[in-house]
Formats: sequence, structure tokens, C-alpha cells
Amino acid sequence: MTLCDDPVAEMPVITSMNSRLNVLLIDEDHSDCALFGIAVDKSNLDIWLQTVPDGGRAMDYLEGLGDFSDRALHPLPDLVVLDLDMRLTGGLEFLEWRRASAAFSSLPVVLFSGFAYKGAIETALAMGATVFIEKPLHLPGWIEVVREICDLAAKHLQAA
Repeated sequence: MTLCDDPVAEMPVITSMNSRLNVLLIDEDHSDCALFGIAVDKSNLDIWLQTVPDGGRAMDYLEGLGDFSDRALHPLPDLVVLDLDMRLTGGLEFLEWRRASAAFSSLPVVLFSGFAYKGAIETALAMGATVFIEKPLHLPGWIEVVREICDLAAKHLQAA
């Protein structure tokens, strides 16, 4: 069994005890979360998507606090997809927390934003984010982003 079972996509395939890719999406935009979920569904990849609206909730999720204490329902992610611009705890604050966390400092983070300033992107990458991907305008682009994220996760897990 492979991490990314998709006969159509040309991606590196790795063997893993857990064939499902666990992704945590941190984004307060309900439409973007819905589009990402639709793209996951349409990609035919084995992805378990969890969403939280801000960096503070993401910290609670990762630490298994409160509503997120049941790891069967809220498994630790293999990868985080992070929007930078959120009203409460934003992306840079989350990255600062992640960088200081012994447990989560190596967790890969994909910056995923529609209109981030170049300086904010550079700062986030310097704080340990893995890569920046711009939010697409149309659904086919969202599906391609999901495939790209799956590929990034496969490469990260292969290197680990």
C-alpha cells in the first residue's frame, strides 16, 4: 500500500505503515476550506483532512487539548497547510510557536495564501515553513494543489 494511491498522478510513491495522509488545514475562510475539501475528494487520494480556523486552535489540535483529545478523530497530521492571514492567531504566530516546540518543530508546513505580501512569505519561510503555494482561482487548480501537497508529504516522509 502506498501513501498516495492514485493511478493517474505521476508522483513518487513510498511505502508507509499508514497509507492515509493526515493533513491539518489552518484557514478561517469557510469557502477556501470547502474548496480544499472538494479538491481532496476529487483528487481520489487517501487524505484525512482536518480544519481549524486559526493558529491558536491549531496549537490546541496538535497538543490534543479540549475538543481535540481523541486522536482517533483528530490524528496528528503528517503535514500542515497554513494560511498566513487570520484574525485571531495568525500564521506567523503559529510558526513561531511551532519553531519553539520540541514536538512539532519538524512538522512540515505549506504556506497557502491568496494574497500574502512577499515580505510575509519570506519571513514565514525563514521561520521554518517548507514552501509557499498560492491559492488557485478555479477548482482544477485546487485539485492540482492537493496533489502537490501529497507529493511534498511523500518526499518529507521518505526523507524521515
